[in-house]
Amino acid sequence: MRARHLCRAATFALLFAFGSALPVSAQSIGQGGGFTLPDIPVLTIEPDRLFAGTLFGQRLAKDLEALGLQLVSENRRIEGELAEEESELTGLRQTMEPAEFRKLADDFDAKVTSARVAQDEKARALAARSDQAQRSFLQAIAPILEGMMTENGASVILDRRAVFLSADASDITASAIARIDEQLADGTALSELLQQGDEDGATSEP
Repeated sequence: MRARHLCRAATFALLFAFGSALPVSAQSIGQGGGFTLPDIPVLTIEPDRLFAGTLFGQRLAKDLEALGLQLVSENRRIEGELAEEESELTGLRQTMEPAEFRKLADDFDAKVTSARVAQDEKARALAARSDQAQRSFLQAIAPILEGMMTENGASVILDRRAVFLSADASDITASAIARIDEQLADGTALSELLQQGDEDGATSEP
């Protein structure tokens, strides 16, 4: 079941990313400059608005923001500690032999480099976590969007930003937000269920 949802999520992600390569409008221009509806409707959605507008997306964004602020605070603390240590080291320069001072300076430089590498790695990990949060969001909402496609007899949902021309009626962002909030709330229960499933799967492995 989770594998099928992952496939669905990947499908929606591709549609959001490459919508411009698909039919560009929920309406097509017919002869004489008029508009004619296609046999199979095309729906559009605003992914950023969808993420920011749902309780689920808001919770994920809040969690990521907290982690980002924590990293910024840690960076500032480390920066302050290193600046203080550098000042103390500078004060010792006139009281030490050049070779002895050089060793302390080299050790300090190595410490600065190590701290920078460690914090850069944490920043990359946070960025990867943000990407994973987006993928988890798409995975969770894919069945809901698929249901809305079925209800509307649609064959595809396109990223509205990549559509050259479309009728406002094709945009299901607002109704999708309401449906996602109704079924998933802030996603906490779903996250706990998925985490429990991962732990059970790891336990059952030989």
